[in-house]
Amino acid sequence: MADNDLISRTREAGSDVMEKAQDALEQVVGQINRASEQMNKATEDQARQAQDFVADLIERGRAASERLLEIVEKELRAQIAGIRKDIERLEHRIATLNRSPVIAKKAPAQKAAAKKAPAKKAPAKKAAAKKAPAKKAPARKTAAKKAPARKTAARRAPAKKTAARTTAG
Repeated sequence: MADNDLISRTREAGSDVMEKAQDALEQVVGQINRASEQMNKATEDQARQAQDFVADLIERGRAASERLLEIVEKELRAQIAGIRKDIERLEHRIATLNRSPVIAKKAPAQKAAAKKAPAKKAPAKKAAAKKAPAKKAPARKTAAKKAPARKTAARRAPAKKTAARTTAG
């Protein structure tokens, strides 16, 4: 019976060791499960934060695009309105010029008067030459170039009228 007693004690000791090992193993597995759940929650939170961040960026991009579109449309409207005003002003000017041909006839006379003005400056140059000191380098004499007379102006009268109309206003 002593052998039976030893065997039963050994069995009981083995059972106790097995129960303690199983309890320890269950505790470790429970800790691993809790840690895994926390990591999953953290990962889910990070994924949700990343999705929120991307959605926020997309919304900001849309809002910025809409603001830019509004600014561009406003600027285009302003530019078009300015161009319309310019066109209306030019149309009015053209209509005014077409109604009054007197302006077109006076414009060539004004150009002819402007050509005669340089001829009066020649005497002033002679007076300035008399006042110059004697130790100046001698002036080079060059032949004066005359502009050829414009005889074709009479043939181009219709073209000059349109030119006078655009410059008269």
